[in-house]
Amino acid sequence: KAELRPYQTSGLAWLSHLHELKMGAVLADDMGLGKTVQTLAHLHRAHLGATDGVPSLIIAPTSVVSNWRADAERFVPSMRLHVHQGKSRALTKRELDKADVVITSYPILQRDEATFAKTNWNVVVFDEAQTLKNPRAKTYQAAQAIAARQRLALTGTPMENHLGELWALFNVMSPGLLSDLETFNRHFRHRIEQNSDNDRMNVLRSRVRPFLLRRTRDDVLKELP
Repeated sequence: KAELRPYQTSGLAWLSHLHELKMGAVLADDMGLGKTVQTLAHLHRAHLGATDGVPSLIIAPTSVVSNWRADAERFVPSMRLHVHQGKSRALTKRELDKADVVITSYPILQRDEATFAKTNWNVVVFDEAQTLKNPRAKTYQAAQAIAARQRLALTGTPMENHLGELWALFNVMSPGLLSDLETFNRHFRHRIEQNSDNDRMNVLRSRVRPFLLRRTRDDVLKELP
């Protein structure tokens, strides 16, 4: 129940295409450009196209779990929601059978890692995915353990400090795309950051470009109200 702007429709088509290929994606539009509504439209389409009733999973910072619930109720009211939160939380087969989308938080993901890992999800969404920039963190390892047809990262800052953060993000969304960390550091990070190797930078850009979509406000200014 939303009228998508042209760039949001393009984003939806891109997400759907990668979902058909069972490939991960990083939606990195600027804040305020509607990553949430594009994602909900994508989950709705992915659910309609599924025949096995497999639910999708949204993982977000605790502070915005209620926002996701409100937006889902507003934009995709036909989808059945289950918020996995609180002391009495449960995610049994009964709850999963009644849900199209499960919403939870990063702290709960870490605490209930085994519960999430034993379910095969349709799409798993990592909101504010810069949370996953430390591969040694328990939350990161819990995110890696989730099985899904597609893993989708939402972040306006896919890399904040160094190329290692970009590797960490893609290592969750599309494992193997950028090789292991040691190989990535040797072939890309060290040569780009220490030697300003433009050829290596161009190779890296071409490798991630199909799986990372970023529009700034200036890019879509004519489409904004």
